[in-house]
Amino acid sequence: MATEATTRACLHCALARALRAESAALARRGLEVRLSVVDPILLPMRGARVYRALRRLLREAELAAQPPGPLKVAIIMLRGKSHAEVTATFPVGRRAVIRSCAFPLFVPGALAGGFAEALDLG
Repeated sequence: MATEATTRACLHCALARALRAESAALARRGLEVRLSVVDPILLPMRGARVYRALRRLLREAELAAQPPGPLKVAIIMLRGKSHAEVTATFPVGRRAVIRSCAFPLFVPGALAGGFAEALDLG
């Protein structure tokens, strides 16, 4: 049985690990990573899932970027949103392309339990 500690992941830490793992491949392609700094964000999911999604995002950017240039990686978390998003912006020809992946900030089945409308009074 999973405990709360095993089902929470830090998005900031998973991104750092994914960037470390992909750094050699990104450098070979001439992509210079520029990262916006944010505070740690705890997600209600396993770290392995977060890590794999971030590695996919970075690999997709690595393969699609042409010509080599900056790879801007940002974590976006706006107050009131249901998710945090990681974006990767990279050059393709004369334009910039943005790819992203999103991660929920709450356990979907538990959200309604906090509102009176969800109570079964019948």
